Amino acid sequence: RLCSSDLLQLLDSLLQEMKVPPSLRSKYFIDGFFAPLKVLSPEEALQTSNEYQKYVDKFGNNGKLEGDLRFRVHLLAGWAHSLVHHPTLISAVKTALDSPNILCWSTDLCIKPANSDGHFTLHQDSTYSGLTPPTRVVTAWVALTPSTTSNGCLQMLPSSHQTQLEHCESQDSSNLLSLGQFIPDTQLEGLIGSEMAVELQPGEVSLHSWRCVHGSGPNTTDKDRVGFAIRYMTDEVENTKKVVARERATLVCGTAGYNWDLETSPNKDYGKKEMEQHKESMEREKKNYFDGKETKEFK
Repeated sequence: RLCSSDLLQLLDSLLQEMKVPPSLRSKYFIDGFFAPLKVLSPEEALQTSNEYQKYVDKFGNNGKLEGDLRFRVHLLAGWAHSLVHHPTLISAVKTALDSPNILCWSTDLCIKPANSDGHFTLHQDSTYSGLTPPTRVVTAWVALTPSTTSNGCLQMLPSSHQTQLEHCESQDSSNLLSLGQFIPDTQLEGLIGSEMAVELQPGEVSLHSWRCVHGSGPNTTDKDRVGFAIRYMTDEVENTKKVVARERATLVCGTAGYNWDLETSPNKDYGKKEMEQHKESMEREKKNYFDGKETKEFK
């Protein structure tokens, strides 16, 4: 027999599943992405945006976040940890990946300042991460501000997630990707011109496959465009670059498997232990991600 707490948990799980659009699984499977998914209420989205701004005020350099402190924010801040574990989002991720066992590999803040030429060239998230199999990894992109065509919203190429494509690297300073990676046009035959703009309101989310080709243009408006990207994976995923460093991950639900050292939830915003844990996770990730590259730090 179920005890009252188990019954409440089961009912809550069923309620969250009801919030997931019935078409999510099939559209994600066919197109390689799904959007929009409503996760936060307008009030919750505003509160999260305010917490983000406090984070920038604390760690930003003249109001600009750079380097490691853009990443794995869920290890430092309660608001980011809550987003990663949001029940509606987790139900959607479990549906997309068809698994009850979910971990968070990393998170990062995707910021385009107002009136800036920074952009993301067409790329696949799978290219340098080493996460295998890539079909068991998904990026959830949470809008903290409106994300529109004019301020550089995500542009997805439908059905581009079937194979890993060749990437080149450039020294273009306006390319916000750390290695300046991009997919040559010769690799995109039949896909160029099919881009779909994924416009989101604060609190809405897009899900895209680890190999879905995507990019985004510059922000031509007078306000920053901010998103919070969460990299989820199932328990069977491993990092093929782990010969350099065994990486860490956060267990979200179910079981964790055996491929990752597990991180702990933050007990205090920006506490000493939390900062130490964040540094450890970042150092291990960078050893793998930048293995064999001249660049050793994230932008």
